[in-house]
Amino acid sequence: MTLYINSTTEKIASNNIEINGVVSFILKGQYNKKDETFAATISIQNDRYTELEVTFPADFKDQHKNGIYYYSIQNTQTVFEKGLCKLITEPGGDNGAIEYTSTPELENREADTFFRPNY
Repeated sequence: MTLYINSTTEKIASNNIEINGVVSFILKGQYNKKDETFAATISIQNDRYTELEVTFPADFKDQHKNGIYYYSIQNTQTVFEKGLCKLITEPGGDNGAIEYTSTPELENREADTFFRPNY
């Protein structure tokens, strides 16, 4: 499954028609193994599929969350579906890099050679 997160609510379709009750959509990072739980409501349910509306925090799409995650759709007693999903946020968010700006005095430093062997 690929999720494009551009707003606070996104729709997710599942082939499981037995989803019921108060449902949660849980993302777990492959690296840090931390669960992030999001509220989900059933918007459409018929004989073929169930469509869920998942509510994400307002700043979630601006964070650097692009990647592959484990996901599960579950209520308090039952896990209805789980697997892998690719998460894509727009614009991708900050990657946490800190910009380093050198001072002009250090910018043009040249190394002095004190010892040079003769080969």
